Parts: sequence; C-alpha cells; structure tokens
Amino acid sequence: MFSPEDISYYIISLGCPKNEVDSERLNADMHSVGFASAHDIDTADIVFINTCGFIEAAKKESIETIFDALDYKASQTKTFKKRLVVLGCLTQRYKEEIIKEIPEIDLVWGLYDSSLIEELARLWGIALIKGTIAQKRKPLIENLPYAYIKIAEGCSNFCSYCAIPLIRGRFTAYPPSMIVQEAQEALNRGVKELIVVAQDTAVYNYGSIRVWNLLNMLSKLEGDFWIRLMYCHPDHIDDRLIDALATVSKVVHYIDIPFQHASKKVLQSMNRKGDPDIYLQLAQKLRNAIPDIAIRSTFMVGFPDEDDNDFKLLLEFVKEAQLDRVGVFMYSPEEGTQAFAKGDTVKKATKKKRYNMLMKLQQEISQQRLRETIGTIVQVLVEEQVDPQNYIGRTQYDAPEIDGIFFLTAHNVRVNDIVTAKITDTLEYDRIGVLI
Repeated sequence: MFSPEDISYYIISLGCPKNEVDSERLNADMHSVGFASAHDIDTADIVFINTCGFIEAAKKESIETIFDALDYKASQTKTFKKRLVVLGCLTQRYKEEIIKEIPEIDLVWGLYDSSLIEELARLWGIALIKGTIAQKRKPLIENLPYAYIKIAEGCSNFCSYCAIPLIRGRFTAYPPSMIVQEAQEALNRGVKELIVVAQDTAVYNYGSIRVWNLLNMLSKLEGDFWIRLMYCHPDHIDDRLIDALATVSKVVHYIDIPFQHASKKVLQSMNRKGDPDIYLQLAQKLRNAIPDIAIRSTFMVGFPDEDDNDFKLLLEFVKEAQLDRVGVFMYSPEEGTQAFAKGDTVKKATKKKRYNMLMKLQQEISQQRLRETIGTIVQVLVEEQVDPQNYIGRTQYDAPEIDGIFFLTAHNVRVNDIVTAKITDTLEYDRIGVLI
C-alpha cells in the first residue's frame, strides 16, 4: 500500500468560476486525506484536469490540455506510477467516448464528488489517512483576495443553445447555512471579495430565502469586504433584487446580466422572453436606482437564422444601452440542445464579421464610459505591489479576470487592503489613479 503523504497531486481547472469551486473542493478533500500538493504538473504524481464542455472552443481547450498532460507521464522517477485523472463537464457528457478515444487516461470521472478520491485510492493501493477535519474548499492559488461563492448547481432556464442542464441537471439551490459557512471560511483566510455565482443567481430560492435575503445574510458577516453578484438572468431580475443592490452594505454597485441578444425573434428562438425595450427598461431601472452601477453583459452572434436585420437590432441595442463591459462569443452547435436541430446556418465568416463589428462598437463605448470616470473617487482592492510606489488593484466596478485593473500610485498600503483613490486617467480597459 502507498501512503498519500508520499504522493503529490496537481489540479488544472478549466472553464468558469463555478468549475473552479469544484476544483477547490477536490483540492480540500485531497489535502484532508493526506495527499501533498505539487507546485507544477512535472513534479506531481497525480494530475487532475477539471474540464469544461460548455461550447466548442471550451471542449477543444479541454482535449488539448488532456493531450498536453499525457507527456508528463513519460517521466517516471518514483515507485508510484504517475497517473492522469480527467473529470468535469466534458467527461460528464462524453465519458464513454473519452475512455474509448484516449485510453492513456488512468481514470475518467464525471462531475466531482468525494467518492472520486475513494475510487482512486482503491484502484491504486493508497491507504487514505482518516480522521482529519476537511475544509470545505482549498484555493488552488493561495492568498487570492477574492473567492467564488457558488450558491446553486445546475440550471432550469433551458435556453435552446445551452447544454448546462444536460450536464449539471436542473437548478438546485444550496442551503443558506452552507453558503454563509463557506463565505465565513473565505473571510477567515483573508479574502476581501465574495463573488456570488451560479448558472443563474437571480433565481435563487431555498424555502423562503431568495437571493436578496442571501445578500443580506452575507453582508452581516464581520469585516471590511465586498460582495459581487454575477450571472443574473435578465428575466429574473426584479425590484427586490435591484433594491438589495442599491441598499445592502458591502454589495458593490455591479451586476452581470447575460442578455445574449436583442432581437425578439432570436431571443424567442433561444427560449428567452426579452426584447430590446424590456432590456433597455431594465438597464434604465438599474441606473435610476443605482446611478453609478456598472453593468456587464454577454452576447452571442451567429445563432441559427440570425439575419442582417437581427444583427442590426443588436448593434442598435448596444449603442443605446451603453453597457460598461461586454463579452461576445460566436454560436457553436451543442449536441442534445434544441438549437442543434436547426443546424449551424450562419456562415463562419459572417459570424466572425459580426463578432468583430460588435466588439469594436463596445470597445468604443467602454472607453468612453471609462473616460467619464476621470476625477471620481473610488474604492480600490489592492492585489499586487509592483514597487514601493506602484500597485495594481481593481475598483468595485471591475470583476477579477474578466474586467479591467487599476494602476495605483501610493505609499504604505498593503496588498488585500481596500483603499480610497482618485481616478486621474484611463487606458483601453483600465484606470489609473492616486491614493487619497
């Protein structure tokens, strides 16, 4: 039998923040039964790849990462044979195909659950250490100033293009007590930003507890920190949620709303209820209640039967909405979804052209909205020290990894502090300022 204390592991997490939460749970469970974490893939005895299978590009990245990881198995330096474990959304959906096509993988699993560790221990003769107290989550990167707090699993919106319900099932809310406990553990680690995520956070409902109640509960935890709300389906944002964004202390004035399109015809084909007027009214309602709110969204181009007029409506909507941040992606057909039967009717070159046009338009809008913030006072979460006088951080209007950063000139501030600064200039997507 092998001892887990003599076996190291490394986790590669792909895809969205929801997947990262699963990777952190795997990390905590591996640590709790005695395994040692490795600094990189080359020094690890077991490599886990937590895959994404949301769209074609994500699936391609997952497959490429798997093949890249196979090379590490060639270097054998210990008695314990190097192993590769692949899990996550891709394997949940295509498990049998992956086992058949890539037999070099030592263990193929679906979505993470703790029985994975019991199974690999059984297969490879590892005597797990019992009786330790497991953390709920263990970050893959230590000392990050933010943590993703997943409040639910799955999705029941059944957008016609989306495979998430096929992979992760219907929407299932986590108990508020579990969510608050994970948030408290993150704060105990020194985290200064709790980022609330799910496939649709706006629809959270556990008994009588709705998402605005949950934000209140999180805000009552002690400490100086931010709460950020991501992934709010526009059909489920109501006045109570808007009021919570406006009034609950510690909740930053930021919201992520995946509008996806503006043409009513396309939205109906997507199995969504909106139209340009409804979505513009929602954006205006948010700004009336919270004048400084930053609104982020995502849009899809090239959905089946999207014609020039549909795309024109989308461009007009983006011009009028004046959103702060926007992500754009091109439609890719996903097996098993309603839209798959329609076929991939929009030419690839047309998709690319529309993608470039929409991105160029939004780039101009984002830059203008950034310039309008010059001279304003903002809160900045300091994330990195460059030299004694220069730091990098983020304002409350910028989510990590997807939005801009803040270049701060200051003296004697600490990493992970939330400080007050004045914006003096802006770059393409970033802000520049000084401590006040």
